[in-house]
Amino acid sequence: MLEVVIGDSRFFACEACGMVYSSKDLAKECEAWCNSHGSCNLDITKNAIGMIRRAGLRIGRPRP
Repeated sequence: MLEVVIGDSRFFACEACGMVYSSKDLAKECEAWCNSHGSCNLDITKNAIGMIRRAGLRIGRPRP
């Protein structure tokens, strides 16, 4: 889980897909799901407030 700080606000992001949440628990739940299923869960991601992109995030299909 990544911690994202914007101004005085703290957010949390799933390291697997980059979805950003206001709750640390939701970010952990998202990351656990992504890592065990290789996909995102719509019931979890509907709570996301945004998405980040950075090197190393698993977005889309892995390239051979």
